[in-house]
Amino acid sequence: MPALLHEQEVTAKAGSLGGQVDKAFAVAWQDDTRLLVGTKCNKLLQWDTAAGSLRSVPLPAAPPRQHAPLETIWGSCGIHTVAVNPAGDMVATGGSEPSDCAVLRLPDFQPVQTLVGHQDWLFGAAWVSDRHLVTGSRDQCVALWSLPEAGSGAAEAQYQEAAPKPGAAGLQRKFEGKVRDVKYDFASCRLAALSTEPQGCVKLLDAARGLRTVRTLQLQHTKELVCMEQRADLLAVGSMGHVQLLDPRRRNPEVRAVASPDDNQGVRSVQLTDHLLSFGTGRGKLFFWDLRAGGFVPTETARFDYGSGGLHCKLAPQPAAAWAPRQHLQLGSGLVQKNDLYWEHFAGMDVKHACYAHLWDASRTRLFVCGGPLAFGLAGCYMAVWH
Repeated sequence: MPALLHEQEVTAKAGSLGGQVDKAFAVAWQDDTRLLVGTKCNKLLQWDTAAGSLRSVPLPAAPPRQHAPLETIWGSCGIHTVAVNPAGDMVATGGSEPSDCAVLRLPDFQPVQTLVGHQDWLFGAAWVSDRHLVTGSRDQCVALWSLPEAGSGAAEAQYQEAAPKPGAAGLQRKFEGKVRDVKYDFASCRLAALSTEPQGCVKLLDAARGLRTVRTLQLQHTKELVCMEQRADLLAVGSMGHVQLLDPRRRNPEVRAVASPDDNQGVRSVQLTDHLLSFGTGRGKLFFWDLRAGGFVPTETARFDYGSGGLHCKLAPQPAAAWAPRQHLQLGSGLVQKNDLYWEHFAGMDVKHACYAHLWDASRTRLFVCGGPLAFGLAGCYMAVWH
């Protein structure tokens, strides 16, 4: 019940790492007590909820490559994906070069391999088995990789070029737009890739047959497609003002579109947990939608008026007429760096942190939420455990 959750902010721990931590973009539970967080400043952080400690995990140096990665005026995008394999002995995340994928061994974080081939920022990674990984990038490509056993003495880097033709194994350049996310569901063996093609779509791919496209699901709301989640019977895609629910098993996959009450700030993260859909927005609001009841779940307990006029019995509880329960959790203050952009445009303002990622633990009793300022150029960070 979201109304019972209490915020335990851990942002202040980032000050012990040395240097500033900017915008937490991705999160994965390493085990029952430890979390892995990827940031815009290209740091992989490990937060131990039992010990209350936060540390930075070193990433392997970028390996040599034949072609230089694409350079942009925006600089590095940081780490947008963190994924732990089903066996729990490897983690895939962004590399020292944002277009690479670094695979590290758990729990000691020794490098296994760096996957080189994408020409632009890495936005998604999904394990399809304990040793096979699919990555998606802003260069309109997805790639399937086979990882060696940890400690097998394999080469430090694995290279992969573009597929010679559509349908061949390897990188796929048949997408017309950026690949913003990839997700794999083990119950249905379904691999989904979110693409910002001119009309916006979700492509269902066959990982066993060279990433062949099985089906394309067109989206109704296509502005700012940045996040996706799936389970066996449902896909959830976040856009500027909606979360679209799709059932890939149906001929007409669209189930419904849940309008975000924070519609002008965009849906930045989405999760499907049993019958609960949760999504975070650019203004630091976290909403919970009950899929069975078809409505938002209140995030505060009901108030009752026991003394208002017109009641025959003062012991009969009745909700206060002018009160409506709040339907979102508001992220805390976090940290905002006072740089030149802040003093020029945001001084004295209440800067909200966008909810870039949130994830329940295995017990469904703790929710880790992370993010940072939405404005480009404004630096800061927010990390908290709601329990």
